[in-house]
Amino acid sequence: MFKQIILLFAALALVAQDARAGDKSRIGTAAAQELRIPIGSRGTALGGAILAHVSGAEALQWNPSGLVFGTHKREVVFSYLDYIADMNINYFALTTHLRDDISIGISARVFSVGDIIVTTEESPEGTGEVLSPKFSCVAFTYSQLLTDRVSFGSTIKYIHEGIKREVANGVAFDFGFQYKTALEGLTLGIAMRNFGPDLRFDGPDLERVVRLQDAIPNADPQATSRNFRTSLASAELPTSIEIGFSYAFYADALNRAAFSATFRNNNLATDEYQAGVEYSLKQMLQLRGGYVASPTGDALPNGFKKEYILGPTFGFGLNVPMGDLAFQVDYAYGKTEFFQDNHWLTVGLGF
Repeated sequence: MFKQIILLFAALALVAQDARAGDKSRIGTAAAQELRIPIGSRGTALGGAILAHVSGAEALQWNPSGLVFGTHKREVVFSYLDYIADMNINYFALTTHLRDDISIGISARVFSVGDIIVTTEESPEGTGEVLSPKFSCVAFTYSQLLTDRVSFGSTIKYIHEGIKREVANGVAFDFGFQYKTALEGLTLGIAMRNFGPDLRFDGPDLERVVRLQDAIPNADPQATSRNFRTSLASAELPTSIEIGFSYAFYADALNRAAFSATFRNNNLATDEYQAGVEYSLKQMLQLRGGYVASPTGDALPNGFKKEYILGPTFGFGLNVPMGDLAFQVDYAYGKTEFFQDNHWLTVGLGF
């Protein structure tokens, strides 16, 4: 089994290295871009480099295989993100162990872009109509131990996006593995996220009635009106392949410090190198920091460019045992270059 796991990780690493991210002309063209926005304070504070050692309810966002490693039979998690430009995300998750080697979970997120004032050529100051688009995603996750060291997980997502009366619905899948190596403190992880068919918007506002004499010069004034429908193009989901590791380089009875790193290959965005460090004191207080770097070819002499929206991240966690219950609060702060800084707050209860 050990050789097969190593070969699997090596093969996927080569695939990720050879795969080309979306070229510059395709960046920003993916559907359901809200799926790329990180959820959960711990993983975000580590710069997203949590693929290999995430566990419990937070694994539903980062790597479904980590769900089965949760230390509590059941977990409930709520997370809130104060995003850029008055946008925000609310997230909820509930998980349970069915057996010692099988866990399941459900989660839901709602991405709100805020209020948009409707304007037209005739009413540039606004028509009095206000739109409040909300994009949502509901997911079900299954995670199982294949051996005492290897876990597998998969997630199916139902995606709903709506703007006025136009909607787009679709499904996506996540798959992941975690492998706790024989070297104490070293864990490997792989995830393939947001695989699924293209999304396409449709709705009644795309259909309009046109008088032929208005659309075609010299048309018969007695011609009847025609119904015309605008067909919108479909768009790919923001698919990614990720491979990473985590290594606890120091651990004793009271302290633990770990370094983690992840490489993410995106189909319609630049690739990302993520790294983070976490220090834990008595398993009660955690301090975290992370960074994301994206290669941009010849865009800059050094080949790297700062993330405009997701830059350096920092955070902390506080775990409060209460008998058979465990109350966890995590906070993360993300620095941005041109927008307001991001703030994540996550509250969890294990029982």
